Amino acid sequence: MTNYIPQIHRIKKKLQQAKEFDELYKVFGAGNHRYEINPPLAISDIDAFEKNYGVQLPDCYKSFLLHIGNGGRSYLCSGAGPFFGIYPFGQHLDDLIHRNVENHLKKRCVLHPNISEKEWDKKLEPLYEDDIPDEDYEELNGNLYGGILPIGSQGCSFIHALVLNGPYKGMIINLDRGELSPPKFSEDTDFLDWYERWLDEIISGKLITISPSWFGYPRG
Repeated sequence: MTNYIPQIHRIKKKLQQAKEFDELYKVFGAGNHRYEINPPLAISDIDAFEKNYGVQLPDCYKSFLLHIGNGGRSYLCSGAGPFFGIYPFGQHLDDLIHRNVENHLKKRCVLHPNISEKEWDKKLEPLYEDDIPDEDYEELNGNLYGGILPIGSQGCSFIHALVLNGPYKGMIINLDRGELSPPKFSEDTDFLDWYERWLDEIISGKLITISPSWFGYPRG
């Protein structure tokens, strides 16, 4: 995780710069989190979570929690971040999977950046079968969203989430829990790049002059 220290220092500086640039909180969600984050976590808290759920969190995300902060004053006690911010660590795990989260969080993530609507629809088909028992539905839902950690709300039924394993480990996915539209991966390679780009787009003025609702969605 020491590889992220220079980026952590940049993010801390840019977080203060973003707050100064957006002093009227024009960026979507800024009026809630006000660019504030609670103190960082202890490594023992992260170790306990990983042991309990049988997962290994991406180092980029752990570095954020250990050196920048955890939670804050925004919606659902989230700390400064895109949209309504970043959830407090280990909370709101049932955003995607409502039962037996501990069984599904460690599953391999089956989603990928180039998923087509046709492929996505095929993955959803079993969930729409008539008279499907609740237990079967939850198992299928867990297979679909396994290996994905919800980390923040975008409002309504939209959230941003973190891939926990596989070739896209550490990347951010935008998900719609309501309409179940296809997942949208961020163009960034990991959580810290995604977070820093959010700050860069505030400081440059892009998220004030262009609709902020689209942050993290376009690719390439």
